[in-house]
Amino acid sequence: MTLAQNISIQNNKSVKPDSLWKISQLGTSVLNRLWWHINAYTTVLGIMLLSVASLGFLYMHYSGQKLTQVFQKNTVLKQE
Repeated sequence: MTLAQNISIQNNKSVKPDSLWKISQLGTSVLNRLWWHINAYTTVLGIMLLSVASLGFLYMHYSGQKLTQVFQKNTVLKQE
């Protein structure tokens, strides 16, 4: 019974500044890594978008050339 009377539980809810500094450093490093990953993926996606747009333009140009050749064959008369 005397042992239970001598034990006192301290309910100290104060936050140490050192632990706050570690938490802020962890949050900063997570945001930094996220920024670099997003930046790298946007570069890759931008290059892919440019490639698809270039291929689309080439397809339209090639199709236009073929159509003009078909129409020119029908309208050009041979000179003798």
